[in-house]
Amino acid sequence: MFAFILISVSSSSQRKDTLFLRRSIYIDTANNYTIYHAIFVDTDYTCSKLNTLVDFGFNNFDSTTYFDCLQQLKKTKLQKQDINRKLPRKWISLYQYKNEFYTYHPSDLGNHYKFQITDTTTLDFTMEGPEPSLLLSTKQISANKIELRRKNYWQSSRLTITVIDTAKGVAIFTFSPTKYIPHTHKKLMVSADKVHLFKTIVNYCQTDKMSEFEFDKIDFKQLEKIEYRQ
Repeated sequence: MFAFILISVSSSSQRKDTLFLRRSIYIDTANNYTIYHAIFVDTDYTCSKLNTLVDFGFNNFDSTTYFDCLQQLKKTKLQKQDINRKLPRKWISLYQYKNEFYTYHPSDLGNHYKFQITDTTTLDFTMEGPEPSLLLSTKQISANKIELRRKNYWQSSRLTITVIDTAKGVAIFTFSPTKYIPHTHKKLMVSADKVHLFKTIVNYCQTDKMSEFEFDKIDFKQLEKIEYRQ
């Protein structure tokens, strides 16, 4: 482990009103270079780093992952599903820290979870790239809740999306158990076109991948009690 020497560092690349949660500089003695690491809150969506949060484009690795996964599902025919047009199609993760909600630019973008819905599939963007699921059926349970039945190689068959705030584009995603996560699990998500309504915590280091920021645990039971906001 390297020794961390905490100092106050001024950076011309960040705005004067930037709120820093952590700043450090230390020496990589093995390779003889200086590492600057900062975790800060930002709202500048002209910044290219923040624009990457809502980039759903494919690079070569993503394309390979996507088509390899589809090959494993090829025995099931793609069928176009009727989905509520008001339901956003692109989502990214939302996090909680000290009673506020933030989007997050991780040190390793592979840790940035995104989700996309098409007429025939859903895409889970993970460390492995965009992993497709075939949409088998959809069911509108209530005005703000829809259930998607899916087929994928990690055996997650159902996803329930519960919109809790339409104006801010916030929803709770409830995933059925998988062969990797043997229990129901939830994620707080925000529509990609609403990310500008939330501040972003950025984990910045130009030279190295750093440990990811630890957010607070979200009380989903409490959020589910909030009256639906249209």
